[in-house]
Amino acid sequence: MDMKANIPFLIFFWVWAGAAVAQNTSADSLAAVVEQLPDDTAKVRRLYELGRAIGRENTRQGIPVLLQSHGLAQTLGAREWLPEIESRLAGLYSNAGALDTALLYVEAAARHYEELGDLKGLAKAYQYFLYFYKRQGEYEKAAEYGFRSLETYEKANDGKGGITILGKLGSLFYSLEKWEDALSYTQRSYDSAKKENLPREIAYAAHLLSDIYGETGENGKAMEYLSEALAIYRQLDDKVHIVVVLNARGMRFAETGRCREAIADYREAMEIARSIEALAFLTNIYHNLANCYYALEDYQEALHYFEKSRASARRQGERWAEDKTLGRMALAYAGLGRYDSAFYYQTRSKEIGDSLLHVENTNQILELQTKYEAEKKEATIAQQQAMLRQQRIRFWLVAGFLALAVVGGALLFRLTRILRKRNEEKEFLIKEIHHRVKNNLQVLSSLLHLQSRHISDAAALDAVREGQNRVEAMGLIHQKLYMGDNLAAVDMQDYLYNLGDTLLDAFGLDEGRVKIVYHLQPLRLDVDTAIPLGLIINELVTNALKYAFPGERSGVVEISLWKNDAGQLCLKVADDGVGINGAPELKNSTSFGTNLVQILSKKLKGQPQVLNGDGYSTLIEFDNFKEA
Repeated sequence: MDMKANIPFLIFFWVWAGAAVAQNTSADSLAAVVEQLPDDTAKVRRLYELGRAIGRENTRQGIPVLLQSHGLAQTLGAREWLPEIESRLAGLYSNAGALDTALLYVEAAARHYEELGDLKGLAKAYQYFLYFYKRQGEYEKAAEYGFRSLETYEKANDGKGGITILGKLGSLFYSLEKWEDALSYTQRSYDSAKKENLPREIAYAAHLLSDIYGETGENGKAMEYLSEALAIYRQLDDKVHIVVVLNARGMRFAETGRCREAIADYREAMEIARSIEALAFLTNIYHNLANCYYALEDYQEALHYFEKSRASARRQGERWAEDKTLGRMALAYAGLGRYDSAFYYQTRSKEIGDSLLHVENTNQILELQTKYEAEKKEATIAQQQAMLRQQRIRFWLVAGFLALAVVGGALLFRLTRILRKRNEEKEFLIKEIHHRVKNNLQVLSSLLHLQSRHISDAAALDAVREGQNRVEAMGLIHQKLYMGDNLAAVDMQDYLYNLGDTLLDAFGLDEGRVKIVYHLQPLRLDVDTAIPLGLIINELVTNALKYAFPGERSGVVEISLWKNDAGQLCLKVADDGVGINGAPELKNSTSFGTNLVQILSKKLKGQPQVLNGDGYSTLIEFDNFKEA
């Protein structure tokens, strides 16, 4: 394409795209414009920049655009773009509350930065590790990556990066309640950022300084720094950090008894977080709103937001937050005088894990428990007195005792039936969930199949069909769960027979030219092990069926699954085909499938090994798996 002729179109694209982002147009319609550009590294860059811009406005809408940029970079072999896109994807998945996925992308980014010898990029990846491990409470790992990041920034002579990581280290020491170290690192970051006139770094350090001064009782300084940070983020139109600072200022207002002002800040933060789908922040905001209503003795409204906080914590997998919320709900029910509900939620909080009720609430909880126990004892005493009177009257009647025994037996039988019915209902609901998940995956598979009809490019068609096979591999897991007698276990023999037949049918090899032979030890695996293992087998068998038997060559694919003497789960997929040297298409293929096998194997603590011999074979020994 003539670049001079293309310049007016490109100018039109960027003006239009900028306006579209400002109006929060959907990511799909924006990406459709980029589709008109040729598939080259310039398109990778434009997709990346577009994904970044959309991600600032709406976390979830930015992800598909960045994934498209990542896929094109892989197809073109543009390795220099992969870690930058992966770092940005990690940030968006983190804001969306998907920490496991975010961590996978950070690991990939760090590996690619290291391969490229990019010290600045590697330091940034270490910085992401610090953030993720701190959120998961693994402070020792967070500190290790924080200092590695600082050291790498210094080696790269990157002053701005060094200023940023100083602030992150200050935040880490703040979490550990080491106020002097936190203040030292944060003040260094703030002063350096001021000197270099770096607004974003100034705002981050100012926010953190406000937290530190708030903890040390200097509320005046704390509010000054918070106001400075909020003003900068508003000027930058950084919605994510506006949410964070508004939430922090609301907490400062609440601590000084200014609950009405705190509620206004929390509500603004809540609306912005919802608008950009930054769901990871909502748990804490709901909890803080509930605490303010509790302080105003509006216990009903407090319970409303505690329930929302609890639901959000469950969705994000934040077990500590759910525990904390349950404890506060106990106090709200106590405020309403409903001591039975209050004691129930207090007990649930202790069952989940360490009670995170604040020290200041300990006496209130003990008082609550005392009231509940007192009421319970009074009821028990009254019941015992009534029984004694009844026994005195009917002591001589043996028939009375027999009647009571019959009544007790009938009640016990009825209770057993009720419990059995409830268990059956729960099993039905769990099966229904698996059934719906399987149906949803089947719909997705059908959509991919329909889409493939309109794709003429062979590589793209291949990628869509492989995606369809992966979706069907996961759907088959859920089908086995809702059709089986154990809702938490997958019979791997039955599953792999079905998976093999599905793949043979997908490649049109069900006439006997290629056969799959199974060597399977009877194993029932937990669903968290079965899904990644099924995807790994799907990738390895797919590669064999695609590349090992070109032309009309016949052959055999072997799938072996067993536990060795060391207690490891072993997987071997082998074929007697032409091997890697005889399959030119395999040499020219993208590395997505190989990367997926590597990532999923790492999740199960395994390392793929290619074995020497005729054909092609892969052996993986997994340390992290769970039988059911």
